[in-house]
Amino acid sequence: MKTATKKPVTAVAAQRLNEGLEAAKKQLADVEKDIVTEAKKQRKSIEKVLTRVRSGNDLKQLEKRIASTATDLRKRVLLMPREVLSALGVATSDDMTKLTKNLTKLSKRVDELAKSRQTFS
Repeated sequence: MKTATKKPVTAVAAQRLNEGLEAAKKQLADVEKDIVTEAKKQRKSIEKVLTRVRSGNDLKQLEKRIASTATDLRKRVLLMPREVLSALGVATSDDMTKLTKNLTKLSKRVDELAKSRQTFS
């Protein structure tokens, strides 16, 4: 009968430890590759954001929207008193100007009619 030569326990443990270390090194290398790949993606993303910020286009668009909104708001604020007075039935300054012009015309017409009557009398 042949007897198999047995390795000492420490040699088996050392071999298993080496195998485990090799597997861990391989996993570590894979993780390192994944980290490098993700870092490159993040760098590209950050560079894109920095390019947008440095160009100022986003800020310019925001400034245009703010200016447009401010203009619209000013118009609304200026028209509000007129709308309120109109809703209440109160004459505006434009209405009063028109009324004054009409009264002036009528007054001149009445004066002309009064003069023409005096000439006929």
